[in-house]
Amino acid sequence: MEDEREQTPKVEIIWGYRYTCDACDGEGEVHETVDTAQAEQDKHRNREHGGLRPRAGDTIEKAELRREAVAEADTSSGGGWILLLIIIAIAYATTR
Repeated sequence: MEDEREQTPKVEIIWGYRYTCDACDGEGEVHETVDTAQAEQDKHRNREHGGLRPRAGDTIEKAELRREAVAEADTSSGGGWILLLIIIAIAYATTR
């Protein structure tokens, strides 16, 4: 059996969205929804570009928001319970 300390924990990447302005070479925070990234885009355009899309462009792209540990799946088959139910059913059927 492998030493548990050497096992790499399984993680799931939670994705979010980031606004990037190519004209300013700036990146915004990573947000959980596209709507919040678009709100940041609107604020930036209003503040820095007179409300217009910058000539160099800007984008909202998928970006890593965080990583979360994934619980190990229960690998027990439940076969023991099935066998017990079969034995009970046979015992019940033979006592009738």
